[in-house]
Amino acid sequence: MCFGRINLFIQTFLLLFSRREVEDRALNFAGILVFWTWFPLLVSCLPNWPERFFFVFTSFAVTALQHIQFTLNHFAADVYMGPPMGHDWFEKQAAGTLDITCVPYMDWFYGGLQFQLEHHLFPRLPRCNLRKVAPVVQELCKKHKLPYRAMSWWEANKLTVRTLRKAAYQARDKANPVVKNLVWEALNTHG
Repeated sequence: MCFGRINLFIQTFLLLFSRREVEDRALNFAGILVFWTWFPLLVSCLPNWPERFFFVFTSFAVTALQHIQFTLNHFAADVYMGPPMGHDWFEKQAAGTLDITCVPYMDWFYGGLQFQLEHHLFPRLPRCNLRKVAPVVQELCKKHKLPYRAMSWWEANKLTVRTLRKAAYQARDKANPVVKNLVWEALNTHG
């Protein structure tokens, strides 16, 4: 996951330089230009190459924790497939997120994002209060018969791997024969 950030950079460039319609393309280009001007300038202010390398490596390693958290909170959750009848915003948030259970001293490491549903419902609530509001959200979900999914870090990892495996099988079954064979070989080689 340390390299997840590189993939995000690549995907951003591929999207912005594609022929697809992108909302606010000029604004996105401006943001990318500011970042790719600012970040190298910031790194160049460090006194030597070892420190520059360590800074970039550390920034990627720290964001790896966020990538893992986002993956666990979203990849194993239901996928929103459009506006179904009778579903409102709260229902979509409850269906599309997964909370990670942990002891309170781990809150700092998770950055409050282990309370993903609460974070989606109250995005401006300080993260130190997400644990306090979680029981209220659980009761609200129970009252309205909505899912409130919370599981341990290990359980969330297992569920995420199962979900990704299922998606790979579905892609294999719908892909053309060449892609099907490549996916099948990759799945059988790596587990």
